[in-house]
Amino acid sequence: MFTSWCRFPFYQVDFGWGKPVWLSRVHSAYEAATLLDTEGGDGIEAWLSFNQKDMPLFLQDKDILAFTSNPRSKI
Repeated sequence: MFTSWCRFPFYQVDFGWGKPVWLSRVHSAYEAATLLDTEGGDGIEAWLSFNQKDMPLFLQDKDILAFTSNPRSKI
């Protein structure tokens, strides 16, 4: 499944304790790609769910990794 949540105003929601600085979704039981605007609105996050056996192949793909960054992860 492939979906985009871009332009949804998730970062404008305030339940009384301030606007969120980051958000995510719960674990997905199916393979999916979800796109979401970054908090600053100057980029796009891509959340990817794979079968466990497929993840090593993704992590070794130099073409994909050349276009990725993850400031919250040490991978």
